[in-house]
Amino acid sequence: MTATAATAAATATTPDPAPTTRLSAPSRTTVRARAALRVELDAGGTARIAELRSAVPVILRRTGGSGRVVVIHLVGGAGGPLAGDDLGLDITVGAGAHLVVRSVAATVALPGHGAGPSTFAVHAQVGPAAALSWLPEPTVVAAGARHRMTTEITLTPDSSLRYREEILLGRFEEPGGSLTTSLRVDVDVDRAAPPAPSVHPASPAPRRRPLLCQELRLGPDLPGAAGPAVLAGARAIGSVLVAGPATSFDSATGSGSVADGVALLRLAGPGALVSALAGDAVTLRRRLDSLAGPLAGDLADIPADTW
Repeated sequence: MTATAATAAATATTPDPAPTTRLSAPSRTTVRARAALRVELDAGGTARIAELRSAVPVILRRTGGSGRVVVIHLVGGAGGPLAGDDLGLDITVGAGAHLVVRSVAATVALPGHGAGPSTFAVHAQVGPAAALSWLPEPTVVAAGARHRMTTEITLTPDSSLRYREEILLGRFEEPGGSLTTSLRVDVDVDRAAPPAPSVHPASPAPRRRPLLCQELRLGPDLPGAAGPAVLAGARAIGSVLVAGPATSFDSATGSGSVADGVALLRLAGPGALVSALAGDAVTLRRRLDSLAGPLAGDLADIPADTW
């Protein structure tokens, strides 16, 4: 056998390990990403971005704003989230600034092969005389998906908040998946005042007063979730929370009010929570705006020519 023939025979009988390695590797691993956003006022009183750190698939893009206002849009950098994905966003709004956060499209939580549910956690600190408007598009929980949304916001006695959350159970003509959403908003009563003199190097723990703490669980495995006490046949559910001196409660009389598919509850804050049910996203938004819109005050929608 010649050298050329021997080489050819060896090549033919020796398996290439690369295809085997590629086939045995998982086609997709779970994603863990934490983005960060911090805005503050400069010496002239104009809002600037002090930190903007995207983490795929949580992409942050400045799209407008002027004066003390900064407008940021969330852009999905990948499909999902899928099962096992762990996503988060940390937000800090400096004293006097107003941050508006929107999204370019709805978020669709999908089933996947990862262990556990997909999660998206938002932690926000809103400084003295500052404001946060959190106004993303709806989150769609597709059939078979398990998704958890967690939001924790800390305000000061003179900061303001406008927070909207909209959920759609299932895509077009499909049942919804399972969802757990929790929202906690506290007021740090010590942050607005200068700290008391102390000889101890460690600062005392802040005194926080809860404004709202609620959790909602939905899904086909929860008995009664689709019944009259919870969804009553609706597939769209949402809420708007407004709080702080920049908002207006002149239109909210008494402890609350109820209209077709929507209700308003006054909070000891000051604040108010508007909750609504509907059969589709358009009706849900209209019902939320009918009661929450007049409460927005100075946090009303930013004019289109600024973003």
